[in-house]
Amino acid sequence: MGRAKPADLIKNHSSARIRSIQSALAEELTYPRRYIALEPTRYFPIRPLPMTNLRIALYQPDIPGNTGTILRLAACLGFGVDIIEPAGFDISDRNLKRAGMDYLGSVSLTRHVNWQVFDEWRRTENRRLVLASTKAALPYVELVYQPGDILLFGRESAGVPDNVHDTADARVLIPMREGQRSINVAMSAAMIVGEALRQTGF
Repeated sequence: MGRAKPADLIKNHSSARIRSIQSALAEELTYPRRYIALEPTRYFPIRPLPMTNLRIALYQPDIPGNTGTILRLAACLGFGVDIIEPAGFDISDRNLKRAGMDYLGSVSLTRHVNWQVFDEWRRTENRRLVLASTKAALPYVELVYQPGDILLFGRESAGVPDNVHDTADARVLIPMREGQRSINVAMSAAMIVGEALRQTGF
């Protein structure tokens, strides 16, 4: 079926309708010119952010969606991620892939078989461990972050055990309204790593 000619569209309509159709036709004719004018902006080079030496560690994470979201954040902001096993899901879990989408291949991800292996590794790397905890006293914005810090987040269901809590070199909390239990771990990670990056730079 051929496309109707402008004259056929206008025929037998009121003057108001004709003006409306003429306006629509004019917009259709001018739109490609606007599109062409904007098209080159799609090819402007975007400077990628350099990698930061900060890392986020997840202690035995329970929820693949949260981990996937953090991995996506890591891919975009350029920090590394350590997963301390055992996790409550397989790394190939479809929810993890759904949350991380195609960003997962861009993340510097290290998996540690247990806490002891992770702790030995980070000590050999001479990295300070900063734990996010509702039991901490220091607000996260008041800590002076260091470029090599590892920001540790506990499992969604239980946090971290006392020995892990005591091992941390620094402990910070996100101040909340009274009566609320906790903030989603992926949101917490975004807030704290954002402050750490603000202080240490990208």
